[in-house]
Amino acid sequence: MGRGPENNPALWGGGTTLFNRVPGQPLLLKDPNCHCIDPTKDLVLNPNAWVDAAPGHFGTSAPYLNDYRWQRQPSESMSLGRNFFVNRERNVKFEVRADFYNVFNRLFLTSPEPLKLSGTAGILVGANPAAPTTKDFQGRLTGGYGYVNWVNGAGSQPRSGQVVARLTF
Repeated sequence: MGRGPENNPALWGGGTTLFNRVPGQPLLLKDPNCHCIDPTKDLVLNPNAWVDAAPGHFGTSAPYLNDYRWQRQPSESMSLGRNFFVNRERNVKFEVRADFYNVFNRLFLTSPEPLKLSGTAGILVGANPAAPTTKDFQGRLTGGYGYVNWVNGAGSQPRSGQVVARLTF
């Protein structure tokens, strides 16, 4: 057995215990379905909803919370097609189909980033609600507890489509 972090029981499962949930505190600062989140300015996870476990004790929160949900992201697609018979015997067929994705051009944000892996050791960082918020030189968010990545349109799938034509004989 090696002496690396993968063989250290204290680091198995992320190396951190669960934070304790604070009763009465909302888990999110904004409703993810309100279409009012600006990912360059707003953090969405509430750091005040969590408190660190006492030293030497494990956290009491569940590893999965049923009421901790992100944005609703329906899949809306549409397809149209038509078959044309080219000859009288109806043995030559020309088929045309058009498929469209994200028909209503909805913007879907990526999930907030409470967890990130650091380096090759696989140690979780950024999962601490007390972690500092970071910004770039223009004042836009670049990290923090509940940061929604917006760089290069992360998470957005713009409306798109394709046309398919097939000749069968």
